[in-house]
Amino acid sequence: MRIDRLPTVDIDVLPEDPSPPDVWQERSACYGIDPDVFFPISEEEAGPALAFCSACTIRDECLAWALKNGERYGVWGGLTEQQRRRIARQVA
Repeated sequence: MRIDRLPTVDIDVLPEDPSPPDVWQERSACYGIDPDVFFPISEEEAGPALAFCSACTIRDECLAWALKNGERYGVWGGLTEQQRRRIARQVA
């Protein structure tokens, strides 16, 4: 699965001061899933992680945390590393 398109993300609706993961991760769709799923070796292998994220009710909080804290690796808030870098460049 190739991830070329950047999902539509409205940066303006993300929480400005997101809580750290230890506050919300128990409510996440990925809670209890092997963390290796969320750190794929390539973008093409991100499909399973993105599927969990698509069903998650706290995806915005997770993505806001990753963007604010410069998470460089893994899938956070439904976006891969490359997708988050593109968003960071757009808002810079």
